Amino acid sequence: MAYDAREIANWFVMRAARDGRRLTVMHLLKLIYIAHGWYLETRGRPLISNRIEAWKYGPVIPDVYNTFRGDDIEVYAPAANFRSELDEDTSGFLEEIYDIYGSMSAFRLSDLTHVPGGPWDRASREGGYYAEIPDAWIRKHYQDKRAEAADG
Repeated sequence: MAYDAREIANWFVMRAARDGRRLTVMHLLKLIYIAHGWYLETRGRPLISNRIEAWKYGPVIPDVYNTFRGDDIEVYAPAANFRSELDEDTSGFLEEIYDIYGSMSAFRLSDLTHVPGGPWDRASREGGYYAEIPDAWIRKHYQDKRAEAADG
């Protein structure tokens, strides 16, 4: 079962805090999007159940944006149906994502999500800003990234 993206955001906020770092909402949006893409590619199923949209400045998960926007990002106080802990496989997967992408600047992460022909670019060109970015496009993009890495 896919997670609410705010659960994944909480994980990243707490993980960064262990390193003495604070994340911006831009960091969170990009880290979750990238994690979701790699999860689709490696696991064949979505990491998050939330809608992802093509906003002017990149892929956005409105639920995360609306919950975490502002200067001081704290862990989200979940509703009753919110899981407080992620399963071991998901936590291990997110740790790998954090090890690779967690120290990158929000602008570097943004560059990675804005590639020409990528899901955000395609959704914004075909549907305009606020169009949904389908998981199928995200999965294909990350499958292509893995194939490029294997060839290169």
